[in-house]
Amino acid sequence: MIGRLLVANRGEIARRVFRTCRELGIETVAVFSDADASAPHTAEADQAVRLGAPLAYLDRERIVEAARRSGADAVHPGYGFLSENAAFARAVLDAGLTWIGPSPEAVAAMGKKIEAKALMEEAGVPVLPTIPLSPDAPVEITSPVLVKASAGGGGRGMRVVRDPSDLAGAVESARREALSAFGDGTLFAEPLLEGARHIEVQILADAHGTVWALGERECSIQRRHQKVIEEAPSPAVTPELRRDLSEAAIRAARAIGYQGAGTVEFLLSDEGFFFLEMNTRLQVEHPVTECVYGVDLVRLQIEVAEGAHLAALPPSPVGHAIEARLYAEDSEGRPQSGVLHRFEIPGVDGEFGLGARLRLDSGVVSGSEVGVHYDPMLAKVVSYGRDRAEAARRLADALARARIHGLTTNRDLLVGVLRHPDFLSGALDTGFLDRHAAPAPLAGPGAVRLSALAAALAGAAANRSGALRGGVLGGLPSGWRNVPSQPQRTAFRTEDGGHMEIAYRLTRDGLRAEGFEDVTLVAAEPGRVVLETAGLRRAFEVAAYPGPDGRRLVHVDSPLGPVRLIPVERLPGPAAIATPGALPAPMPGTVLRVEVKPGDLVEAGQPVVVLEAMKMEHTLVSPASGTVAALHVTPGAQVEAGVPLAVIEPSPPRGPGGVAHPDGPEPRAGADAATDAAADAAAGTRAETEAGAAGTVSDTATGADPGEEAE
Repeated sequence: MIGRLLVANRGEIARRVFRTCRELGIETVAVFSDADASAPHTAEADQAVRLGAPLAYLDRERIVEAARRSGADAVHPGYGFLSENAAFARAVLDAGLTWIGPSPEAVAAMGKKIEAKALMEEAGVPVLPTIPLSPDAPVEITSPVLVKASAGGGGRGMRVVRDPSDLAGAVESARREALSAFGDGTLFAEPLLEGARHIEVQILADAHGTVWALGERECSIQRRHQKVIEEAPSPAVTPELRRDLSEAAIRAARAIGYQGAGTVEFLLSDEGFFFLEMNTRLQVEHPVTECVYGVDLVRLQIEVAEGAHLAALPPSPVGHAIEARLYAEDSEGRPQSGVLHRFEIPGVDGEFGLGARLRLDSGVVSGSEVGVHYDPMLAKVVSYGRDRAEAARRLADALARARIHGLTTNRDLLVGVLRHPDFLSGALDTGFLDRHAAPAPLAGPGAVRLSALAAALAGAAANRSGALRGGVLGGLPSGWRNVPSQPQRTAFRTEDGGHMEIAYRLTRDGLRAEGFEDVTLVAAEPGRVVLETAGLRRAFEVAAYPGPDGRRLVHVDSPLGPVRLIPVERLPGPAAIATPGALPAPMPGTVLRVEVKPGDLVEAGQPVVVLEAMKMEHTLVSPASGTVAALHVTPGAQVEAGVPLAVIEPSPPRGPGGVAHPDGPEPRAGADAATDAAADAAAGTRAETEAGAAGTVSDTATGADPGEEAE
């Protein structure tokens, strides 16, 4: 029997395992890096062992030594990269400890995708043809393919190639990425299945020959080959197909003598289903299976490791569950870091809880600091319902109402997908997010304006409250003047970079706000403002925090949607005035490469600096055509968010015949002017689109992330 268990991972998976251990009466041991010294998982364990530098989670010798020092007799690997490291599993067993997972031999058998596919084909599991990609043997393709890294997953080392002329460049880029992420640049290619679904089967096997297949999960909503929303069961899988998938997954498990929990992943298309890979560990999305089958997969993992027998047949599924991965990232997918001032999901009736209708598995709490060293997933929010429609509605509503202050997240994307007609109808495939435009923000322009008005009024109420404490007459309204002249003005910068100014007066007759003629102020307090518009009364909850650059950050939550605002100072200091043409760092990180030098001519969208943050490379591009006037960084430099990396001096506008006009183009009139304006607007839109696309997350890994799922 296991008495004390060490979890060789961090964040929400460590907390998830600890929860089951507490129910079983097993003592717990956490390991933590210097970056995680105050993390929730560190505080919740019975004991915690410091490992050191942020990447120390990947040091198997240190983790085994931590188990010895703490007196642990078992190790659970979580689902970081060490969970699929056969050498780590062997080291744990050699140390006389119980390994909560499959044998090192089973892990090794599935560790390389090329060898795993060959093994599965022998076992009678359907596979796609494998196209070798050797550096010494150029390959020609005649149809679209997907280039893949044999040693890893998570979208790293993967490239879609439709044009044969792009193959060489894609292979070179993927091999470099695979070497950086997994230490192995071996690649292969498969035929690209357009419109395929990503379906996986949860398996559980004991040491006595029993193998369960606990149904399938639909994981087709993906961004850059990384899962975003998962559910069980799949809306596309019939009982007959479920039987075939389950039998194939069981054959796969038996072929390698599998023990413990694992997942067999397939691509499902009109042509059939095909083996993708086998993850020899627990998956991030395991809660949806737990909800539908009423099992505790971590408990079953532990009991199987202790030698328990599984029942002859698995339990039957009931209902539907959907999981959304909540990430700290911006609309372009770039990870965000900083303080998570407030983190509240309404309606949660179970943290890591089985039987919950709204479950929260999170590695953070209000006040947590999200750093740059690990995957930016904040939490998994899981809803369970009698059917798919009920589960989707409950999850979308909870996310929309969530109070998440301090960091930008993908919450709007998640809600938009969960409410999309195609999602609700079950029309899914792995290209869903590529095919559909990004969902509109939950708070539209009108909601942002009303929220800004509420923020201004809450700020005035806060100032008034402070003035009262200072002895100012209580009967005077905020901003009162004996002879009214100018209204009070408060300016904000919105999350999309826009500028908004609120002008208002509080008179004896009530609120008078410019552009808000139909708005009545019902009540205003420092943290809550009630406004009535066209007979509809709504409450706006307002919270202000210190921002990372010294400026305040204001969050407004209301039924109209969440809004984040940055107050603009009336008289900004020199540091707050941006340098024209400056290219700022969008997040803290390390400069990997500088692609230009002072004096270079650059085009809009051309790479300028490559920044590493959260184990990913981010290519920052020139916002416009021009000349590199200054470079402020060199490779290896550590930079903070907002720090100028370079200055691009825009090229002067071109006149007729390509002649530069230093003072701008000559004015034109009538239809010609309208045509030019439309053309300029279209060109600007194209430039912004191209620059945005070029500056998004490149998915290039710079090191294995211990808390990140390799899928």
